[in-house]
Amino acid sequence: MSEIFKDFLTPTLNQIRQSIRGIDDSYNNFWDILAELIQNSVDAINRAADFTQGEIDLYIDCRRKEISIRDNGCGIAPEKLVELLRPFSTDKLEDESQIGEKGVGLKFAYFQSTYFKIITGNDSGSAQAEISDARLWKLQTSPEYLSVSYEKYSEPFRGTEIILKGIENEQLFSLSIPQMKYILRTKTAVGNTSAIWKEVSPIKIVLEMTDYNGGHAKEGISYSYFLPTDMLLPHEQISLDEFEEWLHGGDRTDLEKRTKLRNKVIAAKGSFLHGGYREIRYWACFVPSRRIWDQLCLKEGLATDSLLSDENWLNEKSFVLHRPGIYTAVKGMPTGITVEHPSAGYSGYWSNMFILFEDDCLSFDIGRKSIHGLTANIYKGYAKEIFNRFLQYIVKYVSGSVEPYSAEWNKEALIDEIKALPDLSHSAIKFGKNPKDQEASVAAIFYELIGAGHISDVEPLISGYRSKYDLYAKWNGRTVVIEFKSHLKNIVKDFDDARKVFDEMDYIVCWEVTDEDVEKLYQLSITIEQLNEPSLFSQAPMHISCCTHRLLINANVTPVYIIDLKRFLSSLH
Repeated sequence: MSEIFKDFLTPTLNQIRQSIRGIDDSYNNFWDILAELIQNSVDAINRAADFTQGEIDLYIDCRRKEISIRDNGCGIAPEKLVELLRPFSTDKLEDESQIGEKGVGLKFAYFQSTYFKIITGNDSGSAQAEISDARLWKLQTSPEYLSVSYEKYSEPFRGTEIILKGIENEQLFSLSIPQMKYILRTKTAVGNTSAIWKEVSPIKIVLEMTDYNGGHAKEGISYSYFLPTDMLLPHEQISLDEFEEWLHGGDRTDLEKRTKLRNKVIAAKGSFLHGGYREIRYWACFVPSRRIWDQLCLKEGLATDSLLSDENWLNEKSFVLHRPGIYTAVKGMPTGITVEHPSAGYSGYWSNMFILFEDDCLSFDIGRKSIHGLTANIYKGYAKEIFNRFLQYIVKYVSGSVEPYSAEWNKEALIDEIKALPDLSHSAIKFGKNPKDQEASVAAIFYELIGAGHISDVEPLISGYRSKYDLYAKWNGRTVVIEFKSHLKNIVKDFDDARKVFDEMDYIVCWEVTDEDVEKLYQLSITIEQLNEPSLFSQAPMHISCCTHRLLINANVTPVYIIDLKRFLSSLH
């Protein structure tokens, strides 16, 4: 006759201990205990129904090896407290907004200590519980159960306070106060990453700490991720979007581009929509020199010059230093997990790059040691796109190299973008698109007009000889110098750089002479004069037949003639 065992799923004491040791083994970062405690506090604050101003008070005594944390979050109902202290129990499974979900964080924390106390409460009441010698019990084989002391709390209490004593964590308690602040803002939920891209509900965080040498501090900590640019002055950094917008504002010389980026940390942020539904946000920066990482650490008190020269110390404390890499976050919380950078051209520049990805769909193992390989490959792919976007400016204008850069590009997307440009639609030429903002297109249209015979008195000789002027040509038996500009006003930059001289040029070809051009040149005491249409009684021309304007600087300098292509084309209809 068969027997029925209804308790066959009930683990033995040794099995419970083995599971707890397995949880311990899954954690391998010295900051994990802080990450779990703070994560629970942030989740509790976000769950509070009558949330106004979230508050977290964190106390760390490195000499006594004690940690306490208090929040004003939702608290735990008294009748649920003991149940939630059981291994693997959780009340977050149905709430996707919560960072934690596996139900092991609090248990991991109290099994690291020899004394644990929790006081918690909300509108349904308050209670407290104590557990002694959990760390020692975990290592034993005795048949005794671990007990918890529980009682209703005699006074009203809102939120949760946790006290841990007897924690063996040498790396954590050897941190200086600046290093602890850095760990909190880059490896725990104190360093809220979502604030980079959107407004978040504020949480007031106060750290009180006594370090191993007796140094004491109590100060507020920003509820935000510690970005490498946080301590930089405005003139020490530049947005890549801002730089690209500046580039599109007109023709910029290489000297101007290098000057714009010189000695600046370049930063960019944005997002990718992976698979049409999964938003992966990013923040990235490129430092002009690798020594900048050390300078940031020195500025923020994370290290000294001598320590930064000590290879053994660097290997041990690399996690408390600003360093390049690809970092990850989920639902506003930095995970501390990094991803290897992908292979790419100019791979040496990865040592200058910092990238942070935030992905609400990111999942990882209990101890935050690794990310699934498929997810890591997704991040690598997007990291390469970001890297290539930076490279097209870095190679030439930051490193000073003139080596051509060839980034990966999407041919189909580029063709779609070109199709969207305004059509030129002029019967006199075959050029298809309006050349606004495109100096090369202005030149192409000018050459096409010569080839089609619409400009018959110009004979091109050679383009860009010795990189001085754009075109040397024959007109009326003599050699003339011709410059091409997408906007006439851009010639001002050439004058300012002393790269080109007013009386060395004979002609400037542009797409259109605008009021903005007139105003810009007028500020330099240069007048734009419109030429009259030729008539039967006109004398022999003093310039190329298609000229529309001329620049007058003074009576002693020969005028420079202008060919306004848009106006000239309209005369051909």
